[in-house]
Amino acid sequence: MTANQSIHIIVITTPERLEQEWIQRLASEPTFTRVDRVGVVQAGLDLVRQSQPALVVVDRDLEQTEACVRQIFSTMPDTVCIAITPKHDVASFRRLVAVGVRDVLVRGAFQYSELIESVRSLLELEANRRSRTSNRSQGSAGSMGKLVVVFSPKGGVGTTTIATNVAVGLRQMGAGRVVIADSSLQFGNVGVQLNIWSKYTILDLLPRIDEIDDAMLAPVLQQHSSGLQVLLAPGTPEAAGEINTAQLNQVLDRLLERNNFVVVDTWALLDDLSGALLRRADEVLIVATPEVTALRNVKQFLEIARQQELIEGRITLVLNRFPSVDSISLADVQQHLRYTVGANIPSEGKLLTHSINRGVPIIMSNPQSWTSQSLLKLAAHVAGDTIDPISLGSETPEEALSRDNAKGRKGIFRFARRGI
Repeated sequence: MTANQSIHIIVITTPERLEQEWIQRLASEPTFTRVDRVGVVQAGLDLVRQSQPALVVVDRDLEQTEACVRQIFSTMPDTVCIAITPKHDVASFRRLVAVGVRDVLVRGAFQYSELIESVRSLLELEANRRSRTSNRSQGSAGSMGKLVVVFSPKGGVGTTTIATNVAVGLRQMGAGRVVIADSSLQFGNVGVQLNIWSKYTILDLLPRIDEIDDAMLAPVLQQHSSGLQVLLAPGTPEAAGEINTAQLNQVLDRLLERNNFVVVDTWALLDDLSGALLRRADEVLIVATPEVTALRNVKQFLEIARQQELIEGRITLVLNRFPSVDSISLADVQQHLRYTVGANIPSEGKLLTHSINRGVPIIMSNPQSWTSQSLLKLAAHVAGDTIDPISLGSETPEEALSRDNAKGRKGIFRFARRGI
């Protein structure tokens, strides 16, 4: 916090607490150019949006404070927020930190010296962070994030589940700023699986497509509790026809300029839009399930992609719902696709169905499950880690392949008869 820095603070409290001593003392601090106090939450949020202060102190009940900070953080993540709560407990602290609170003080129990020390140290940390970010930006002008496209030539194989969990997994592992874009434009379900709804979608970026900036993106990108940002698909199927390839590429350019990873969920159709996504992707996750129809479609797609040189980035073939009861062997899958399976996500149907119905990604709802650990391995692979994303239980991949090969001839004959 430098001497010549303009520091504006807003305090959002209740009407009866507007005249608290600590607020008056904050206002008299010579280093703070302006301290506003507001006794109505919505009025406070409006003032925050209009004036974009350096710091906001929220002194309401827990639920109101949590909702208030979530709104501030989703539109202005660089604004420092301090919460003053009626009591201190671990559960409340975690809830507030999860939505973006930087420090928590207990009402009536803190000294003014604690508050002012917290304010000054947090503002100084934020100033240092911005300085480092600015230096990195100047030193790497033109650098772009990594585009990850999740695709399958057959619907119903779990592309959205994999896309959402990989995106959240990247955030959990500290891979930087991550946004997931729902490019299944007619019937996108990213919002459903993340329990997010908004009236704002990708369509709201189209009228000024050449002028997209942080201010335009702020209300359109929705903030997930994991820290992931979400760009939703249009709310109606017919609206998908309003988006063309050039517009989609422009939106992706702006997202890639601002994020370390952009994960794109797609639809089971190889058209101009999906083709454009596949061509520019740094990483393509091709999703299949161990079923004859899904594997047949993937084999045909891989042949087309090879013939047309459709994909320049790295391809990872993800075998979803494997292993599962009576599924095709891994050796058979790889032999018939003539392509190595790069990762597998085991079948844990009840857990996964429960997480989808709740709108909570399984790596958050059941982080220790086999499925969650496999999805985290896949996310680490996407992030560039050398981890092996194949997870076949107690067996090593080599042991499983050896076992599959020992009994695989019957399965190969069955595939051949069914046209794979």
